[in-house]
Amino acid sequence: MLKGLYTAAAGMLASTTGTDTLASNLSNVNTVGFKGNKVNYQTFPEMLINRMSSQGQERVGSLVTGSKVRGSYINFAPGALQQTGNTFDLAIQGDGFFTVKSKINGNTYYTRAGNFTMDQNGFLTTVNGDFVQGKLGNIQLALDGGPFNINGQGNVSGRNGTIDQLQVVRFEDNRTLEKVSENLYQTTSASKKLPDPKVGESFNYKVSAGMLEESNINPVAELVNNIQGLRLYEALQKNIHVHNDTLGKAVNEVGRPR
Repeated sequence: MLKGLYTAAAGMLASTTGTDTLASNLSNVNTVGFKGNKVNYQTFPEMLINRMSSQGQERVGSLVTGSKVRGSYINFAPGALQQTGNTFDLAIQGDGFFTVKSKINGNTYYTRAGNFTMDQNGFLTTVNGDFVQGKLGNIQLALDGGPFNINGQGNVSGRNGTIDQLQVVRFEDNRTLEKVSENLYQTTSASKKLPDPKVGESFNYKVSAGMLEESNINPVAELVNNIQGLRLYEALQKNIHVHNDTLGKAVNEVGRPR
């Protein structure tokens, strides 16, 4: 009886984590370059049940005592491309991340969100003011140096020629990156950068100007999964009530003298 309570409670905790993750995904369905999170579940170790008698033990079967969250991972599947026509709206087709440097702490982060802008000093920045990185560092444009152009290899040019090249970074395994905000990532000890392509080698990506990569969240699928998670939570909650009522009767009525 108590095993049933523990099993239902464990399921409710796991369901809550899944529902919170789905809610976070849905809240960022319109966030440029957002990559949704997925939750992995696993069951607790299976237990063997034996019947004890004077003749010894007899195997009855097995019992699974619930599930738990094993962990979560980031789904790096590409989002759809939206055409904007803006010069500094950029999208990466293929593998790779734009490199930005925080204006607050100076740390380097990586992003798929290419909705950049030029600030009053000519620096190419994110919407939060972080500096977009090129091969030479912070990319700074002359305020009167336009019109500007960015080609498929990330070369930024203006009226007077090439200014810099976007620092697009690829990793051996994107899953080693750690999310620090809706669309910013930082490296971990397991992250390994791939070397920059040599002259004549394929870049394995293309920078598309005038386009943005949308969130990779499917709102319909997320809503359906969210409803299923809420129904599972309610079912487990009712299960706990049933076990609690049964346990109460066992304690208060079964042993009562008549």
